[in-house]
Amino acid sequence: MRRPTAVPLPGLEVPDGVTIRDYGDGDAAALLAVNAAAFATHPEQGALDRAGLDERMAEAWFDPAGLLLAVDPDGTLLGFHWTKQHDAATGEVYVVGIAPEAQGRGLGRVLTLAGLHHLAARGVAEVILYVESDNAPARRLYEGLGFTHAAADTHVQYRRAHSVEHSP
Repeated sequence: MRRPTAVPLPGLEVPDGVTIRDYGDGDAAALLAVNAAAFATHPEQGALDRAGLDERMAEAWFDPAGLLLAVDPDGTLLGFHWTKQHDAATGEVYVVGIAPEAQGRGLGRVLTLAGLHHLAARGVAEVILYVESDNAPARRLYEGLGFTHAAADTHVQYRRAHSVEHSP
């Protein structure tokens, strides 16, 4: 899915008692815990460990200001939006994860918007994202924020084998 940044974004309305802030030293354990819980059934994302996190953060594209955290007043991590800037023109909604106990509070939308505002402020012309085709809630969220699906953007990560019956 993709969205041009020229399309105006809604304002960012953060729920009372929630703060959106950048990733900082000491956030890795909480980030990994929320990621594991949010993606417990995802075959790849849910298995992210400290080595994988460190590997991604060592990439040239990593920017701690682009890894946005939603925290409650006591500092508990509620969710995150990890953005990625590919080049001067293209940004990405890399990962949005919400702690299961914080779901249903609109934090996915808030964090996605915060990341879109962050990328637009960096001057990118377009933001892309990849979402599972069967993740209807996420697709509705992204479509509601102006993302569109283009057939050329479809990628197959894995596919279920189909059985074929043959007649004798």
